[in-house]
Amino acid sequence: MKTKIFITTVCLISAGFVFGQNKQPGKAEITAMKVESKIQSQSYEITVNRVNPMSGKSRYLTSGYSVRISSDSAYVYLPYFGRAYSTPMNGDGGIKTSTAMDNYKVDYKKGKSWSINFRAKGADDTYRFSISVWTSGKASVNVTCNNRQPISYWGDLVLQ
Repeated sequence: MKTKIFITTVCLISAGFVFGQNKQPGKAEITAMKVESKIQSQSYEITVNRVNPMSGKSRYLTSGYSVRISSDSAYVYLPYFGRAYSTPMNGDGGIKTSTAMDNYKVDYKKGKSWSINFRAKGADDTYRFSISVWTSGKASVNVTCNNRQPISYWGDLVLQ
């Protein structure tokens, strides 16, 4: 009788160890952890592959357009399609700037996405960026300018 009680106790304790172990994180959890790490490091890049102008059709992009954040600076190279209210004589046509950011703010919407907002000054305009990065690594970039219509982009966070 004592042997049966001893064996039962050992089996119950062993079962608790076997079934109580943590599972290995899945691919989605690993990606979410990488996204969180990149955003919190304030050193990341979003490659853009689609543009959504206010007027006109959505277009897929073929060149290497991106928004790169490094510490307190933003490096932006994006195309622009839309109405410009005033343009400089020597304008390149796109949104290009490499400057320090103002009012950089990051908010996390639990389990869904990161919301990043900042302002950057270009040579001829001031840009307000509103970026959403989902835990899957997908991203949207919305840009509001003083001298142009707002425009939005879709892309991916670089997770290397």
